[in-house]
Amino acid sequence: MEKLRYQHVVEIVIVIVGSVILGWLIKKLIFPYLYRLTHKTKWKSDDLVIESVGKWVVFWFFLAACFYVLPIFIDTFSFARANQKVLRNFLSSMYILSLSIVIARIAAGMLAIRTENDDSILPTTSILGNIAKAIVYVIGFIFILQTFGVAIAPLVTALGVGGIAVALALQPTLSNLFSGLQLIASGKINIGDFIQLESGQKGFIRDITWRNTTIETAQNNVIVVPNTKMADSIVENFFLTDKKITFNILVGVSYESDLEKVESVSIAVAKEILEKEPGGIKEFEPFVRFYNFGDSSIDLKIFLQVMEYADQFMITSKFIKALHATYNKEGINIPFPIRTVYMKNEKE
Repeated sequence: MEKLRYQHVVEIVIVIVGSVILGWLIKKLIFPYLYRLTHKTKWKSDDLVIESVGKWVVFWFFLAACFYVLPIFIDTFSFARANQKVLRNFLSSMYILSLSIVIARIAAGMLAIRTENDDSILPTTSILGNIAKAIVYVIGFIFILQTFGVAIAPLVTALGVGGIAVALALQPTLSNLFSGLQLIASGKINIGDFIQLESGQKGFIRDITWRNTTIETAQNNVIVVPNTKMADSIVENFFLTDKKITFNILVGVSYESDLEKVESVSIAVAKEILEKEPGGIKEFEPFVRFYNFGDSSIDLKIFLQVMEYADQFMITSKFIKALHATYNKEGINIPFPIRTVYMKNEKE
């Protein structure tokens, strides 16, 4: 009867337990030191590499122990002896699989880090990260097949023929995929941009996936738009060239008002608001344009500029309150429509 000898059992236990403990000690003692070193550098790539590798240290030491004790099982058990090549290939494939996972995570992370540091690089989206991961996984899968002695050339030919049928069946999905890549490659729509769709909906671009583009509105709702429709739509991008927004506020003053005074007071209030409120462009010179003789007022527009689209709402609120108080103080009247009704008293 096949049976491990006592010294072999002891050796196996010592090797496996010792390797796991050694890997755990390295992870708990050495890697924290490496983390501190990488945090001191200005590059984020080394942090990503150390963090990704650190998660697999114990597993790799365990696989190394399995390689070490495998000859003992081969010499003792006939089943292991008959399948020793399969067992060795299996352990090798575990190394390849774990390395593929680490490299895929590093590749996707490097892409995101490079994008943050260089505006000329394609914007980071889940679709680009997933494509990078898929490429690494496919290469790793090919190496695993080669490890088991599977011929790659016939498999690639079969996949090429079958891929035509799959492409026809998944035509809408592939259309969305390539439309998403087109959106990213064009650089006209980037993650974090504030846009307005031709339907009138507004929001921030949060992600471009393999199927759709997600837009977060000011109400914290999410708009999901298929990439094909997004590529064919007319989209207004408020952040493409410059995030600064120049907007105007409509005001009406009475016909008895001194328009020169109205203009100077309005500009002074606007400049004060832009200088002290967050989001306002302090260097911007507000200006006034009178544009209409209304039914009960002379109408004007006061132009201001803010850092981003969302900043205009708070600035508008602050400006209206300050302008109303200043107009009252300066005796400038903001009229409201008045209708005079003449009653004709006729004798019956």
